[in-house]
Amino acid sequence: METICATVNQRLLSKANRLFTGSLQGRIIEILQNARRAGATKVDIANKDGMVTVRDNGGGIDDFAKLLDLGTSGWDEAMETSEDPAGVGVFSLAPRRVTIHSGGKTVTIEGGGWTGALVPIESDPEPVRAGTVLEFEDEPWSHSAVDINAVFCGMDVTVDGTACPNLPFLSDQAAQHPKLGCRIEVRESSSLNPWHHSAKRERWHYNNVIVNFHGQVVCFDCHPVSEHGLHFLVDMTGEPTGIRLMLPARTCLVENDALAAMKAALEVEAFRYVQRRGQHAFHYKEFLRAKQLDITLPEARPTFNVGLLSSCEPPEPIEVTMPEGVPLERCYRFDPDRENGAEADEGNIHLLAALGKLDEPLVPVSISKNHDGYSWAKPPTVTDVKVMAGKELYKYWLWSGHVTCVDSIAITVRTSDGQKFSSPVCMAISPELDEKAARFCEERVLLTPEAEHRLRSEELWYHLGGWNEDGDTYDTQFLGFEEDLERFWANITGPDEFLRRNIVRSIDGLERNWTSIVMVPNGAVTIHFKNGGAKTINPPTDHPVNS
Repeated sequence: METICATVNQRLLSKANRLFTGSLQGRIIEILQNARRAGATKVDIANKDGMVTVRDNGGGIDDFAKLLDLGTSGWDEAMETSEDPAGVGVFSLAPRRVTIHSGGKTVTIEGGGWTGALVPIESDPEPVRAGTVLEFEDEPWSHSAVDINAVFCGMDVTVDGTACPNLPFLSDQAAQHPKLGCRIEVRESSSLNPWHHSAKRERWHYNNVIVNFHGQVVCFDCHPVSEHGLHFLVDMTGEPTGIRLMLPARTCLVENDALAAMKAALEVEAFRYVQRRGQHAFHYKEFLRAKQLDITLPEARPTFNVGLLSSCEPPEPIEVTMPEGVPLERCYRFDPDRENGAEADEGNIHLLAALGKLDEPLVPVSISKNHDGYSWAKPPTVTDVKVMAGKELYKYWLWSGHVTCVDSIAITVRTSDGQKFSSPVCMAISPELDEKAARFCEERVLLTPEAEHRLRSEELWYHLGGWNEDGDTYDTQFLGFEEDLERFWANITGPDEFLRRNIVRSIDGLERNWTSIVMVPNGAVTIHFKNGGAKTINPPTDHPVNS
């Protein structure tokens, strides 16, 4: 039977000086990790004349041959099962000239030494008493470059005689997960320390899971629950683990069963954290999921919006406010998914609450269907909405919809608890839409003359399409809408009202000591003053006005 087997071609070794010439950060973390694995508790880094010297107090090097055995880590089985060292080690410094001192011996690797040439091991004329010393050419290993890699490594690290920060990655509140070889702690963003935030910024700021592999920090994005403000700190303990770093860069995690188990543990710890905190806004299905995991949570805090219309950008609709002392159970919910004019009904309930004059407060609220199941998500509902419009005064195409001015509007709302709310209003959404209009727009608004003085232009614009992000700037579009709206109101008064308003606006800044202003076809303007005098302003002779 024919068989095949995996092999590593010798040519791979010849490319070693190009496989591991990564970033400065990659070199720093690899050398610090090597020192820690060797039992070091202290690492001193010095920069001088283009040379970097790294000195640690670890156990030193027993077998120099393993330094250039690519893929062989040289660590014991316990280290292999807990950290999965890649056997990159000193190759992270290739192709630089590197001199290594340890245990009374020294070796210098350069050039062909990285790709298979014999490298002599010599007696060290100035033997290092303990640990290992590396000397090599490189850009400066500055404090700012080393700090982020040293802060959670558990060793005392100095750069040019100045200590790097050395902080615990987790607090004593972290939960033990020995089967995963880690501890997990849930925190909110405000309780992360600056170095946690720095690790996130180094590896994409939106990541919310920060994993510390003994100083090498890896981040990723994972939201096992809907509360996205939670962050998860995972600290590897040195126990056997199947959680692995992707080789050779070791900057992300391998997608395997152990990682899936860790993500499941994040969900459990998120629920436990919320249980201790005592309040949450989880979806109802998450509330049930926690129960499945034997974690008893209180009901989510009531989460709702007052009013049925909202916008995250201007223009904003007319605001509906919650009167003082009105509990959620006395508010009214509307189902926007129901058919037969639901969008118009939603708008009219909101407008009645905002503009109506009612004996009892009508407070419509919107509650996400994700919260259905909680006891507080069951206020009475709106069952019927009616709009009664009076005599039509004027109809106009405005912005992106039809606006009809009528002499009166009344909205009536009936609710599941037998209440009836009815009041005149100055604006409503027309529930009627003829087939011709439907081909061009969905916005259809009813107004009474009172709306001109009671409503702001932005509140009307909201119901007529508002700002279009594909068009001009917001200010330019709004100016155009205001001009169209003013023409609409003027045309209700009469065909020449818009002209009159423009003329009056042009003389608004003139001092009020005149009785009349007369303009003749050639452009001359005569102002008659209250004291009996007069003043004539003639157009420039070289710019005559066409008569």
